Amino acid sequence: MHTVQLAIRDSEHAHSLRDLLLGDGVHQVHLVERPNLAIPGVIVMDVDRLEKSGALAGGRERLVVMASKASGDLARVWKAGVRHVVFQGDAPRTVRMAVLATELSLAAPNLYS
Repeated sequence: MHTVQLAIRDSEHAHSLRDLLLGDGVHQVHLVERPNLAIPGVIVMDVDRLEKSGALAGGRERLVVMASKASGDLARVWKAGVRHVVFQGDAPRTVRMAVLATELSLAAPNLYS
């Protein structure tokens, strides 16, 4: 079972994403205001919650951040070391793919160490 925490403000988007992830039968999904870093798994969150949440200290590699296309969010997130980014307004299926890709990267052996 894979755990995903969704800390995104758009409740309709959060529920659609939750339903997609639950539909495969291998995900446990939590809708949260603030992610619990003690819970393993992927965290999907809005860019504006990134610094306040402490999630950067809890493992950048497990974050999927939703950034705005219209601002400098992407550069800020990239400089913070986050490598999994989707855009606000992306379809829930697109965000689901980012979650699955993040899970695969967490499970893959580090070939460059």
